[in-house]
Amino acid sequence: MSARAGKFAPRESHMIDKAGEPIATARLASIADNVQGLERFVALGVPPLLQAAYPWIATESKRPKGTGTIAAFIAVPSERRPGFDQRIRRYLLEALEARTRVPLDPGRSRLVFGCRGGGVTAFKLGMDELARGTDAVLVGGIDSYFDPGVLEWLDVECRLHGLDTENGFVPGEGSAFVMLVPRRRASSFDVLAQVISAAAETEPHPYGSEQPCLAEGLTKAVRRAVAAVGPRSKSIAWCLTDVANERHRVDEWMAALGRNHRAFVADPVHDQPLLKTGDVGAASAAMLAAITITQWQTRCSEGDVALIATASDGPERGAMLLSVDPAS
Repeated sequence: MSARAGKFAPRESHMIDKAGEPIATARLASIADNVQGLERFVALGVPPLLQAAYPWIATESKRPKGTGTIAAFIAVPSERRPGFDQRIRRYLLEALEARTRVPLDPGRSRLVFGCRGGGVTAFKLGMDELARGTDAVLVGGIDSYFDPGVLEWLDVECRLHGLDTENGFVPGEGSAFVMLVPRRRASSFDVLAQVISAAAETEPHPYGSEQPCLAEGLTKAVRRAVAAVGPRSKSIAWCLTDVANERHRVDEWMAALGRNHRAFVADPVHDQPLLKTGDVGAASAAMLAAITITQWQTRCSEGDVALIATASDGPERGAMLLSVDPAS
């Protein structure tokens, strides 16, 4: 609801761009500016992970044998991104478990190093785990662009939004988690929505490629996601994407939407929450899901079915379909 109210105003940081001006970022005031890398990811991830896991903990604690373990699938930035803290791969799951006391299963849990598009992959992995008979999983994402190496890279690439760079985005940070359960366990929890489908694809010509991006990956991901309601149904009226002002991202989404137009109403609503929150990177898919669910709960949504689409700077692309009606 804070995102809908536009409360995440960017503020200047102590970091300076190549023109000598302070870099503005949309960051959490509750985390000190000198907390970066792994420590910042842990600080971002703990509250939503604990909140999402609470219903499972409350249910498990009533069992005679006590609480077991739960698998978590978490999207994080690509390891290729400048400034990436390599400690995240080794210590993030361990640190989150230590801070939240949520017993994460190290054997089944997984970090997805795919940035924005990897967020949908995390949902897909979670759904695959449920299909194998697991009772519940946690799915989410954590990311922060508030890092000297990341901001320097964005500055060099002229991707920081400003008076002289309209074709840029506001670097943000965030984390979001949801708990997924199979239909057979749904009666044990307060069900908020249903994930109808989740599809991940790769783009052969992502940002920075010598050849132009023709939106092949995102088109395929959307096509697979909407197939659950039929390609000619024209029933989807609401889309939420990670598009955040950059022209190449706008063009890619518009191409993917146009090629799948038969699944949508004539003039679907396109929500771009990251324009209000700043780009939250790998947390985008889970954050968009949380925003969608909140709008359903508060009766200010644009429809009972929502398509969520995300696209990384790298080849990862993803789309998933959510429904407010668990019985659908």
